[in-house]
Amino acid sequence: MIRAIAIENRRGLTIRGYLNRPDDYNGTLVVYFHGFTGNLTEHGGMFRDFSRLIAAHGFASLRCDFTGNGESDGAFRDFTYDTLVEDAEAILDHARTLDKKETVLLGFSMGGAVAAYEAARRAEEIDRLLLWSPAGNLSKLIKTRYEKAPKLTNGNVDYPNFELSQALYESLSQYDWHSGLENYHKPVKIVHGRLDQAVDYLEAYRYHGLFPNASLTIIENAGHGYDTRASREQLFAISLEFLRGRRV
Repeated sequence: MIRAIAIENRRGLTIRGYLNRPDDYNGTLVVYFHGFTGNLTEHGGMFRDFSRLIAAHGFASLRCDFTGNGESDGAFRDFTYDTLVEDAEAILDHARTLDKKETVLLGFSMGGAVAAYEAARRAEEIDRLLLWSPAGNLSKLIKTRYEKAPKLTNGNVDYPNFELSQALYESLSQYDWHSGLENYHKPVKIVHGRLDQAVDYLEAYRYHGLFPNASLTIIENAGHGYDTRASREQLFAISLEFLRGRRV
């Protein structure tokens, strides 16, 4: 059964999402963190399709839009690393109230970076971690875009379809997405496409080296969004096996 959910964050904004709990629920809840300028459906329906696939195997999914994205409150111009972490923590606080035996945190791209960051700080709550193309280099990418682009009168940048704020730029230095990852000793699965043009696949090796209990798969013909049928099927198959508790 799929139902809409609403979570209020510390700023009083509503985070909106979906909880998909199948009738034959096996007790494992997967919490999803989407990428930069993404949403709870994700690129090409990636999150939606994976949640449907794993529901057929008894896994529940909690997918939400960060504030300023998708159907959640706020505007993207108000999005910063502070709001990102605040929203991630509000979603995890909500997940803690749900009926479950274990929690698996899944993050894609930017969502992978913040998922890893939160797992290291809430290890007692996060039983396993699944990272798709984690963007540990996100700060560098945003910094480059912001500094090279013409500025609006308010100091923001008119990035295609999104307004990157000066506050976001100023928040970059406050977070090291790799900090403390060596303290998370539970199972981690990392998947990355070798043809990724948004986040260099070498970033996956850095994550793999930081986590004490991680395995890594590089999908040879996959880009950042796993756009081909073959690459997406491989991504989903590897991820499902990890959820089933098998070493992949």
